[in-house]
Amino acid sequence: MTTALSPGDETQGERPKVVMMVGNDIAHDTRVLKMGLTLADAGVDVTLLGYASSEIREERMLGDVRIIRVPVGWRLRDAAARRRAARRRPRLSVAVEPNARRVLDLQAAVRRREAESVGGLANTIRGNRLRASRYAARIRGGADRRLRKWQGEVWHAVDGVTHRTPWGASWRRLLPEIDDYELAFGPVLDQLEWDVLHAHDIHLVGVASRAVARRRASGRTAAWVYDAHEYVAGLSIYGARTKRKRAAYLDLEREYIRDADAVVTVTEPLAAKLRSDHHLPAVPAVVMNSPMLGAGDHAVEHTIREQIGLGPEVPLVVYSGGVTAVRGVDTAVEALAQLPDVHLAVVAVPHKQVDAAQALALLAAELGVSDRLHLLDPVGPDEVSAYLATADVGILPIHHYGSHEVAIPNKMFEYLHAGVPLLVSDCEAPKAFVQQHGVGGVHVAQDTDSFVRELRGVLDRLPELKQRIAEDPDLLTPYAWDRQEAVLREVYRAILGAERVHEPTTVTQLEGLRERPSVRNDRASVVGIGPANMAGQAWAWAKAIERYVPGCSTEVVSVDRGSALVFEADELVPASTYAKDASWAQAFESRALEHWTHALLEAGRPMFGLRNGRDFTGDVPVLRSVGIEVGLLLHGSEIRNPRRHASSTPWSPFGDPDEELTARLQSQWDVLHPLVTAFEGPVFVSTPDLLDDVPGSHLLPVVVDIAAWATTAPVLERPVPVVLHAPSRASIKGTAHVTAAMEPLAAAGLIDFRLLEGLAPSEMPAAVADADIVLDQFSLGSYGVMAVQAMAAGRVVVGHVTDAVRAACPGDLPLVEATPDTLAAVVRGLLDDRAAGVAAAAAGPGYAADVHGGERSAAVLAEVLGLRGE
Repeated sequence: MTTALSPGDETQGERPKVVMMVGNDIAHDTRVLKMGLTLADAGVDVTLLGYASSEIREERMLGDVRIIRVPVGWRLRDAAARRRAARRRPRLSVAVEPNARRVLDLQAAVRRREAESVGGLANTIRGNRLRASRYAARIRGGADRRLRKWQGEVWHAVDGVTHRTPWGASWRRLLPEIDDYELAFGPVLDQLEWDVLHAHDIHLVGVASRAVARRRASGRTAAWVYDAHEYVAGLSIYGARTKRKRAAYLDLEREYIRDADAVVTVTEPLAAKLRSDHHLPAVPAVVMNSPMLGAGDHAVEHTIREQIGLGPEVPLVVYSGGVTAVRGVDTAVEALAQLPDVHLAVVAVPHKQVDAAQALALLAAELGVSDRLHLLDPVGPDEVSAYLATADVGILPIHHYGSHEVAIPNKMFEYLHAGVPLLVSDCEAPKAFVQQHGVGGVHVAQDTDSFVRELRGVLDRLPELKQRIAEDPDLLTPYAWDRQEAVLREVYRAILGAERVHEPTTVTQLEGLRERPSVRNDRASVVGIGPANMAGQAWAWAKAIERYVPGCSTEVVSVDRGSALVFEADELVPASTYAKDASWAQAFESRALEHWTHALLEAGRPMFGLRNGRDFTGDVPVLRSVGIEVGLLLHGSEIRNPRRHASSTPWSPFGDPDEELTARLQSQWDVLHPLVTAFEGPVFVSTPDLLDDVPGSHLLPVVVDIAAWATTAPVLERPVPVVLHAPSRASIKGTAHVTAAMEPLAAAGLIDFRLLEGLAPSEMPAAVADADIVLDQFSLGSYGVMAVQAMAAGRVVVGHVTDAVRAACPGDLPLVEATPDTLAAVVRGLLDDRAAGVAAAAAGPGYAADVHGGERSAAVLAEVLGLRGE
């Protein structure tokens, strides 16, 4: 059934890529983990794709294996459940509808008023009518209840017949969750590079087949492997898994199994059944789910006996694995009533809070044996055998189902690897194994008395059985993982070519490995910045990164709020879309999570609309979960502390704490500052004054396009110089001080004063070039983008910069100092000593280029974030 990929495939000579996918979170799926590590040790680039129960996409690493977990929305499954519930709602009723009842009530009120006008006889008639209507309502209500009960009984009978009827069962109609997997996994598979898909278990065979078909349709070679974990035709029936649903799973398997380029499974009996049932051209390869030898020697914090505080003389029986009704663990709980000295420990996967495990606790309480039942959470896959080693007997009391008859579960090998004898039910494959090797006992499935009798027999022979297990060196060798992984390598050599799947130089080990966060340092950096783009700075920083870190790319996101001040961005999203469009947010987030390596979140705002909350904190775990490095970018007002600022300069715009803007900004700071302080990652501020507001932050100088602002226009040569003030926000830039100082000079004909507000960014370079003196700001004690743009244009820049801020500036800041009190005099001085003004203007372009031309900012980001180019 296997065929090697074409020798002309473009991946020849490269490390082959395999994606293994499974419909769980992978964490406790030792088969998937071991197979991934085995192929990675054979020189294959392996990615494991599973389900994210956290509802956040995750990327992790286990050794050299990449693990991706994606949320599954279950929208189709839940929609089908709602439709089913709607069909079963009672539709027949004799009760009065609400509107009709209201009409009757109004009619009754009218009659009452009429009756009151004609005296006592009318009152009597009214009372009789009221009693009659109440009697009729009781009759209708009783009939309605009986009718609803009858309808419920009819549906129960219909469902009972349907659930037991396998004929005509279609997976497309009965298993909508399969298409939910397609919606979640399909886009990820289309984005990843791979040569082979390995579909673990039945749920993802259609997803694999369709993904391969799409890849082949695009002209690329691709193959897929079906890993049959269970005998689908013999799946156990419990809970929501009915005979009809089992038939639907069989329909799914039947449709796709022959499309697979290879089929592997877990036991030889199951391999034979799969070939016979589906007329396969070859017997599937058998890769048993057995443990890696040596894992039992791994040190654990405590053994199971130590954890529950049980002495070595007390008999301890253990069950380890998934807990469902058909696993038969309730038989063991019932047996405790006849075994007064025995304790039972249930290590429930994925955790002890699952309903089936809690049902065991309720059963134990009813039987009065709660003190001897211990529900426990699982340990790491490499710790299982060592953890179980102090138990006396390991049990597998499964019920008779076709899938159980051909299964030799991994837990049997884990018990034996721990040196623990077995007690299994009389399902064919487990029974044959135990009897062939003489390592325990066999009881009749679902028979408590048989379980008690055979357990006592095993306990009586405990020393003999343990010695047999310990002294037989060949007991586990045929089933050890090194034998199984040799088969797996041969399967992949047949698909990929023998020369592309190597013999490992070391023994594959799961022992000691722990998942670690994925770090995207294996590719050129892609930096996402947004969503504020204040004064176009996100775009300017992004272009600086691309210019000075060759090979690094960026994506800038900006919210268009409908104002004239719209700056360039890669993703310009309307404010309404950003706030309300969940589909945009989901699509944008998915794209970002796939491609970005770094994200810089601006101004404390969320990147992906309101999808993860109303501030940046919701996006941080989402981004980090896939290995994206996250930093914060803070511009000014959102993180400037008004209380602190009011004490730093007498001209602070925040002197009155009750003023509306001050109160609002203070409230904003009170909320945002603790979040920023708690953030564990790099924080960048755009102006030096903010270093005091955010201790430990990095100064990221604002960036301007020096060439775009350069001009040859002369400075201070006109008899009446042009003085320009263009505040981004007049209330905090000291505009009132500016106009108070400049208007008298303009009225005297000494200057041409121009106050520009709301000018489009594209018009600003010409406006600045036509000025001689540019007035920046006079309240904040720092300087911003407007000052740098004017420096780059070679204009005289005047503003108020405190001594502390000036000391924090790189180099000698060529900004003429003036306070609101001295502004008029400083400008007069420049008019009188134009040579001094010309000298200050001449220093501007060099300073702007050195500090704000982009190279310095790109260097800060590259060093702090570890950006990687070509």
